[in-house]
Amino acid sequence: MGLEPVDAGPGGFKAALGSLAASVTVVTLRDGEGRPLGMTATAFSSVSVDPLLILVCVNRSTRTYEHIAGSGRFGVNVLGAVAREISDHCARPGADKVLRPDWLARWDDWRSPALAGALAFLDCEVDRDVHAGTHAVLIGRVHGIGLSSAGAHHEPLLHFRGAYRQLRARHHHPRPRPLPITLEESA
Repeated sequence: MGLEPVDAGPGGFKAALGSLAASVTVVTLRDGEGRPLGMTATAFSSVSVDPLLILVCVNRSTRTYEHIAGSGRFGVNVLGAVAREISDHCARPGADKVLRPDWLARWDDWRSPALAGALAFLDCEVDRDVHAGTHAVLIGRVHGIGLSSAGAHHEPLLHFRGAYRQLRARHHHPRPRPLPITLEESA
């Protein structure tokens, strides 16, 4: 297996980044009218544990960015495989992606909408907004955390090379070994 050079433009860049298997996250927020909205994002990472900081990258030309910049709040939902429909809904280009009520988790202490199909949720306040090309790197200070009560029983929703993927369970089947016998026993 070797590497082959490709065009160092947007197409080659997207293909290279698509080679990174990543968790699917949905950034959630509320618009000026309080409606819960979501945007599927793959550019998400932890930054620091002291203080608790994460980052997401959002295109500055989107309404999602306008809403977050205006409110200073957003949530990050790390999706489980059961939430594929939510990811598809929030990945559509164009209009605001209003979240259905049955997709939302109920918790009054969080200021950003949390998704019931998430494995983890981080309720964040914008700490820094760094402009980088077409996008904003939003560094969020985490104020609230939610974890799925299903825990290890839910599989993550993963994305790799333009498609959803699943973890493949590896069943360890030890190879049979011959029983130790001596030559006298075999006669």
